[in-house]
Amino acid sequence: MTRRIALRTLLVSLAFAAATVIGWWALPVSAAAFGAMTSRDRSGPIVAGIAAMIAWSGLLLYDAAFGPVGTVAATLGGILQIRPIAVYMLTLAFAGLVALCAAIVARSAARLTRGDGL
Repeated sequence: MTRRIALRTLLVSLAFAAATVIGWWALPVSAAAFGAMTSRDRSGPIVAGIAAMIAWSGLLLYDAAFGPVGTVAATLGGILQIRPIAVYMLTLAFAGLVALCAAIVARSAARLTRGDGL
């Protein structure tokens, strides 16, 4: 990964973390905006997916330090009959996939409206 893409991923992850403070639904909205802005860049959706996973990892770490996230993971893991670590992994996979899909859809829509095609 080049330094430029790594810096972009870090900045986008900070933006996604700030957007998620509004609500979880702000992640796909901000990923779609990022996907539309970077519609000519091939790495845009991948950066969005990785940045979302980094952002939500930071938010989970913050909640683990100051909240009962361990209790919630253990309870939810017991309900789903999975280990608590799987709850964390599913949370990060959800964030990454939602951001990736939103960025791909927005990128395709931006290309179509611009006339570049898919």
